[in-house]
Amino acid sequence: MSHTIIDSQLRKNYTNTTPTALYEANYRRLSRLIPNLKAIKLNKIIDLPISKLSIRILEQFKYTSLIVLQQSLITTFAPLSVINMELRVCHDACVIEVIAYQGESPIQSALTYPNKQMLHRDEKKQLNLLLKEILESALKNETSTHHLSSIL
Repeated sequence: MSHTIIDSQLRKNYTNTTPTALYEANYRRLSRLIPNLKAIKLNKIIDLPISKLSIRILEQFKYTSLIVLQQSLITTFAPLSVINMELRVCHDACVIEVIAYQGESPIQSALTYPNKQMLHRDEKKQLNLLLKEILESALKNETSTHHLSSIL
């Protein structure tokens, strides 16, 4: 007989403050989108046209990869017409972390506010949440059209 008491109210209000869970979830999302990510050759470009997403492998090592993810957007606001992220993929730890955004790096995990660039205090977390949204959208779009099997 178990003596564990689970307070449903406590669990509902619990929020994870470490970024690791987000990094791991993003790795799972990208792995569903590109199942053999670790085996893809250097400089290979993978286009997901429905999501307007392009993924290019810049570096490939035994445990890590460096990839560039670009998403084209339909907008009249030129600075946001293309989202460009550099991602460090750790295959052994099964995590992905945004290490550069729109050519700006490194991204600090905690910033003082206000700062010269007017970045949020949790800019790194916000960028990883943006990656989450991009990957979820791509998964929804690409799997709904059964396009994933033909890209690789």
